[in-house]
Amino acid sequence: MNHKSRLYPLWENIKNLDWEIIAYLILATILAVLVRLSLLDYKSADYETYTKVWYNAIQTMGISALGGDFSNYNPPYLYLLYLVARFLPELVDVVAIKIPSFIADFVCAGFIYKIVSLKSGNRYGALFAYCATLISLPVILNSSFWGQADSIYTAGLIASLYLLMIKRNWLSFIAFGIAFAFKLQSIFFLPFLIALWLRKEISWKYFLAIPIVYFISILPAWMIGRPITSLISIYFSQAGEYNKLTSHAPNLYAWFPPGKDIFQMFLPAGIALAITIILIFILIIKKSKSTLSPIHYLEIAFFSVLIVPFFLPKMHQRYFFPADIFSIAFGFYFPSYFYVPVIVNLVSFFSYQYFLFGVEPYRNSDLALVMVTIIGIVAWKLFRDLYIKPNKEDEEISQQHATE
Repeated sequence: MNHKSRLYPLWENIKNLDWEIIAYLILATILAVLVRLSLLDYKSADYETYTKVWYNAIQTMGISALGGDFSNYNPPYLYLLYLVARFLPELVDVVAIKIPSFIADFVCAGFIYKIVSLKSGNRYGALFAYCATLISLPVILNSSFWGQADSIYTAGLIASLYLLMIKRNWLSFIAFGIAFAFKLQSIFFLPFLIALWLRKEISWKYFLAIPIVYFISILPAWMIGRPITSLISIYFSQAGEYNKLTSHAPNLYAWFPPGKDIFQMFLPAGIALAITIILIFILIIKKSKSTLSPIHYLEIAFFSVLIVPFFLPKMHQRYFFPADIFSIAFGFYFPSYFYVPVIVNLVSFFSYQYFLFGVEPYRNSDLALVMVTIIGIVAWKLFRDLYIKPNKEDEEISQQHATE
């Protein structure tokens, strides 16, 4: 085979690229970067109390800091902070700490683009979904302004969903394992995976990837010197923090009065209620006779990350972040439900106000009422699609997937 014939397939692939879409993606990315750059200097209370201290420890001690018990976050996040400190040492602390989350925003948007592209190759719809993710108010505030890490583990969750939708199951569970290695809140996605397993859509063997990935993720810190008991107990320690039914999350417990006595009284009942709701949800998915399609995967996954933080006590307002992202894909798949991502993202945006700016445009109890209304709407749609008959819009989408 001569040199010219070897280059021909590559040239054909280049010619077949949709350069107009690529140009719009590049432009949207540049604009999103510029918006985020203007927000990086903000210093939140979490930065002053936690992440600044962790980053300074890594700057001072170098890689040996990862062998110490100085942070209540899992090692993978600290590895990212170390890489930033190692290769971008001139960055000021507040900017350096936000770099991993800054990048993860675009990873989330990229996988939303890929998911929406599956809808009959709808690249313009996918382009708008990509842009919608990057201009989402809670996405911008969470990562580039607040400096939280929610976009990092959510990137793993949205990647896991996309890979399941295209039947790359091992890679999907590796992605979920990575998400779990970063944040415990990734378990909001787990009821969806369990429901698929009970329906025999996926094998139990794929779940083995989760502990394997988790162990690999803590191995460097263990080798550097952190005790294994400390590493495997991080999430248990986190679960014991914050003795409040809700930390301004717009969920069920926004309707309960604050106070230590109320917390101690209702915490066990709240956990039991959440487990019950999750089990009912899984059972409903399992008992359906409908054949699950990638569309159902999206619906079920979105509903999973929506209901778990709503019914589980001790939630923060940020814990609806996966629902914010998943709702965007949901809205682009089902245009008649366009208001769902708009409302979900606005509820999160308003719930952030109290912590970030000390203002409360709407009472948290009112935001919780809006959120439970959305849950009811999505629940009815999911139940109808699984047990009754999908509407015309859903049938058209299913036919598009069937022909691809």
